[in-house]
Amino acid sequence: MNCVSKAIARLRNYWRRGANARRGMAELAACPPGELHRIAADVGLTSTDLKRLVCGHPGPSELLPRRLEQLGLDPGFVRVGQPATYRDLARVCASCTDWRRCQRDLARGNVQAGMGDYCLNTHTIDALTVEGRAGAQAAPG
Repeated sequence: MNCVSKAIARLRNYWRRGANARRGMAELAACPPGELHRIAADVGLTSTDLKRLVCGHPGPSELLPRRLEQLGLDPGFVRVGQPATYRDLARVCASCTDWRRCQRDLARGNVQAGMGDYCLNTHTIDALTVEGRAGAQAAPG
């Protein structure tokens, strides 16, 4: 892919994320406060956390799954098998201010760069990694 194609792809992704964030903000703004609290409670979040997840940066939707994959964890499996843990990972990721740094590190394939330095989910991801290794060793082969 040449430089122009990469630049166009980045602009398209930037525009798409912005459009999705604006659409999400509009949908949340249209909800009566009681309904917003009920929706947030249904997924185990506060209304503030729900707004942050919907309207924020691409961390929870793009970077978190990529980080898990690069660490050898299946994000879909974690999302289904441990929904409360995945929700907590996404909530914490949404509050991160270092998402651009994370994005650069993951694009370079340097997943370990943030784990001890800036990733707020380091301890939870480490626990998932250890748990995954323990389960793989205990499985009959």
